[in-house]
Amino acid sequence: MTSSHDAPAPGPAASRPGDTGRPPARMAGHLRLPGALALAITIVVGSGALVSPGIAYHQAGPSALYAWLVAAAVTVPLLIVFARLGADLPGAGGVAGFVQAGFGRTWAAGVEVLLLGTFGLGIPAIALTGGFYVQQIPGLHAVPAWAAALALLALAGTSVAIGGSVSSRIQIALALVMTAGLTAAAVLGLSGGDPAGHLPPAELSELTVGVMALGAVFFAFTGWEMLSFTTEEYANPRRDFPRVVVISFLTVTTLYVLLAWAVQTQLSEDDPKAASAPIHAVVSAVAPGLAWVVSVLGVLIIAANLVGAVWAASRLVMSSAREGLLPRPLARLSTAQGTPPRHAVAACVVVFGAMVLATLSDTLSLSVLLTVAGQNFFLLYLFSAAAYGRLRTGARRAFGAGTAVVLGLLALTFDPLHLAYALALLLTGYLVARRRQAPTASVPA
Repeated sequence: MTSSHDAPAPGPAASRPGDTGRPPARMAGHLRLPGALALAITIVVGSGALVSPGIAYHQAGPSALYAWLVAAAVTVPLLIVFARLGADLPGAGGVAGFVQAGFGRTWAAGVEVLLLGTFGLGIPAIALTGGFYVQQIPGLHAVPAWAAALALLALAGTSVAIGGSVSSRIQIALALVMTAGLTAAAVLGLSGGDPAGHLPPAELSELTVGVMALGAVFFAFTGWEMLSFTTEEYANPRRDFPRVVVISFLTVTTLYVLLAWAVQTQLSEDDPKAASAPIHAVVSAVAPGLAWVVSVLGVLIIAANLVGAVWAASRLVMSSAREGLLPRPLARLSTAQGTPPRHAVAACVVVFGAMVLATLSDTLSLSVLLTVAGQNFFLLYLFSAAAYGRLRTGARRAFGAGTAVVLGLLALTFDPLHLAYALALLLTGYLVARRRQAPTASVPA
């Protein structure tokens, strides 16, 4: 991760491998608006869209629709922060890079460890969701979800390792298919029932019930913080990153509300299918003959989501290795087009695969993984807002500080054990960085 004052300016020399065949120092600037927008949609829309509508509905009943609307409203100021910071501070460090620019290396290290611990829960959850959808495909019911999840992780890692330019073209095609398919599923669910009769009552008490499901829902609005780790690869981050944030937010918010409304229209809140494959259950209720199409679409969505997630996670690992928090070999780039950090990609796939296997015990569940990861990502927005306020002046500083305070108050509604997990990760990184800096500080100039 590099701060804005020491990062080389984007340009031909920084965006392609050197002529000597040696690995370049920075990622290639190959992402333009279409590819960056496709990557944003496939990073954000994934297991959250496929599972969270059912989990929130189970927790809050019809009031769950309020959770989606509140999450979207809360996300707006956060995305303003991300759009500006991502444009001004492009780099593989993402959120940690923002914190480093605002509060220094020790706090950035804490955020890096928090991110690593969050990716370590969220990305395996995405893979497991894909495994459940694989089981819904005719003829594949006997395939263990964990085995399918490992296969999807391996495919995602391979796609990222072959190079960013190739991966972005794959993401464009997948983004078009998944957006069209999910929109069709939502419209089908709404047209096959009485959607107006399943709206939540317009009462403050119902709104409060919906807000209590914010932790489960917010995971579906995570992804832009992952996207921030790819800005080093933008050809023109200052121009394109804000555009990508705005367009992708409008697209996915509309899609989420339609899907959540369709789930509430077609399913009962205690339906067991609502907690594992709600979109599949919605289409099965209206058009049973098309259920297999939803299963295949679900697998494609998860595959696309995993490519984006592994892409972002590997950039975080690479950036942390550059800073010395992780082993230096993980920062090594290849000489392939897009200069992927293949060591970092491989490390991510191995760790995430191990977490998938850990869910075979009774100590972890898909719901827990999604909820904890979603709440941790929420805290990352808080840190970004604080960094924004620190780096700005006047009204923009007040905006950043105010946003951070509001997010802090909302975070108090999270499970105390989940908050303790996030705090332990943050302090671990902070203390490790402080300890490594101490000897250096004692050496006379």
